Amino acid sequence: MKAGDSVDGAALATRMTDAMIKAGSGTVTMDLGAQGSAKGSFTMKDGKMEQSMEMGIQGQTLQIVSSDGIIYMKGLPGSKKPWVKIDPKGTDPMSKMFAGLTGDMGDPRQLATALKGSKATVVRSSADESVYDVTIDPSALMGGSTATASPSVAPVKARYTLDAQDRPTKMTVDAQGQTISIVFADWGKPVTITVPPADQVGTFELPTS
Repeated sequence: MKAGDSVDGAALATRMTDAMIKAGSGTVTMDLGAQGSAKGSFTMKDGKMEQSMEMGIQGQTLQIVSSDGIIYMKGLPGSKKPWVKIDPKGTDPMSKMFAGLTGDMGDPRQLATALKGSKATVVRSSADESVYDVTIDPSALMGGSTATASPSVAPVKARYTLDAQDRPTKMTVDAQGQTISIVFADWGKPVTITVPPADQVGTFELPTS
């Protein structure tokens, strides 16, 4: 491959996510621009990503653990217990909201669905790494639902840097005037995701006036 070559976006995503699943684990650091930052580690279990993250948002520190399809959050205001349990399959308002936000994004293979029909352009390629630019339809990121993305929403521009084994080392995403930078490292390094003890976990309750 050489700079300027075009490759199928979905095929590129499949190569990348297959390499992530093969590696099995790693660490991630995110710069969310005006929204804050996040860092953590993750493992792949049956192709699904389990992760432990710490996020800094508007001066608040939020801890997030996701395991077996359940999300645990620490640092939410008004919680009676340190951790809040959110089941995307649950019926409470908080769980329903998170189900809409997360969908199947815990499965990195969803990226191939989002990039279906797109083209990736080679920025540069060497024996050590390859860099690609991709333009993504925002509705594809939301599971293909046109109801969630109005026609006026600009396409999402992403740049993927992959190592020699097709594992991502850096992603940069430009969407709606915001730039998000994600750096991956420590591929294959042992990671343990620990779920908080049951007596430390409650359900989220909306504050009452």
